Amino acid sequence: MKKLCCICTLFLASLIFTCAVRGENALPSINLQRVQKYFEGKISSRYMEQNCQPTTYDGWEGFPIQLCSYAVKDKKDGTRKSAQVILLDASPEKLARWVVTTCLKVKGTTKPDCTDRVSKRIISQSGAQFPVAGIVFEDILPVDGVNEIYCFRNGVTVSVPGVPHRSTRQPTPQEQAKSLHDSIASTFRYARIVGTTREEYIANGGKEDVQGNKWIAVVKKLYQDAFNSVVNELMIAWAKKNL
Repeated sequence: MKKLCCICTLFLASLIFTCAVRGENALPSINLQRVQKYFEGKISSRYMEQNCQPTTYDGWEGFPIQLCSYAVKDKKDGTRKSAQVILLDASPEKLARWVVTTCLKVKGTTKPDCTDRVSKRIISQSGAQFPVAGIVFEDILPVDGVNEIYCFRNGVTVSVPGVPHRSTRQPTPQEQAKSLHDSIASTFRYARIVGTTREEYIANGGKEDVQGNKWIAVVKKLYQDAFNSVVNELMIAWAKKNL
């Protein structure tokens, strides 16, 4: 009987997921509201959403991207630094739909033990921010109260010639322009907003070449696809490996 119940639960979850993919209003509203409320309470973690204005960027036509001019302050000594970044951040409602759909697809449940883990991962990994291009200040290597410079393209850290990777000083206007528009030299590992790796993408059935700089093209397409859907394949790929 227990095995039969498990099969029925998985079948129901699969049916709900299929309807969601087709665009039908099948995601459980109570769970969506709970997850959405969590993200609404975390909006302050989007520290780059300052002085934002609609903008355009090659390859992102038709998406509501914004150019944001933001500032951070080093905890160590109060030094203030500023930069520009282009963002395509999802609303709390959209984030909730991605999370609930991911848990249905991967675990067959929308209970908090799944949705909370995915939601907290998003906030800890990216603050639910997707940098299309520009400089992201982060205090991560090492965590010492001093923000470092990281260039981003399509939600992935990259290196750009002429922009000092992990520098702790204020970037110059020339370096800022390069971070937005110059060619990149190399691409790092993790794709925002949940920190998906190339290996997780492949393990989830991904067929595209993700070697080197090709990874950011794949992330770009998948995030754009997700933005107009309840399904975020990058999130599902991470969840299958880590939940």
